[in-house]
Amino acid sequence: MNTLAGTGLLLWLGLAVVSALIGTTRLRRRWPALTRPPGAVLVLIVQVVVTVAVAWLFARSGPVPPPWSWLAVGVGAAAALACGNVVVRSIFGLADAAAPAGSPRVQRTILRGGALIGALERLVMLGTLLAGWPEGIAAIIAVKAFARYPELRAGQGTGATERFIIGTFASLGWAGACAGIVMILL
Repeated sequence: MNTLAGTGLLLWLGLAVVSALIGTTRLRRRWPALTRPPGAVLVLIVQVVVTVAVAWLFARSGPVPPPWSWLAVGVGAAAALACGNVVVRSIFGLADAAAPAGSPRVQRTILRGGALIGALERLVMLGTLLAGWPEGIAAIIAVKAFARYPELRAGQGTGATERFIIGTFASLGWAGACAGIVMILL
């Protein structure tokens, strides 16, 4: 592995570790500004800028030989999981702040198991794209929508549907970006 690829992997791994720390409940309670504007905007900017820098380093480095390619996939998965959690929470914070006071989205309806389901959907999305099976995206969305349909229908007027859509798009978008960056390196 060359220096550019190694620097990119370390940078991405560092971002994943920092994101995991930001994603912890204790830290969010201590600094709630991280999930509300302008803190959420700053967090999103840092996530995107560092990820673009990693993509640039990977593009300049060329393909990584097989033993190191597994490390690249592992770091990409860590970034999809940890950074994706922070990205989705930041986007939720921005969506809640953009809604008028008293509107359904501000009620912050939480669907059970949302964080775990989001993490699993990001991992599966990363896997399907790296395996060269983009049709798997349709399966991910279908399974998630059918599983959530009873809760979404029962929660009409609570903002759960809007949060479901926002969270799904943010989560899958981030996982797709991470998969694309790993593919650049491979």
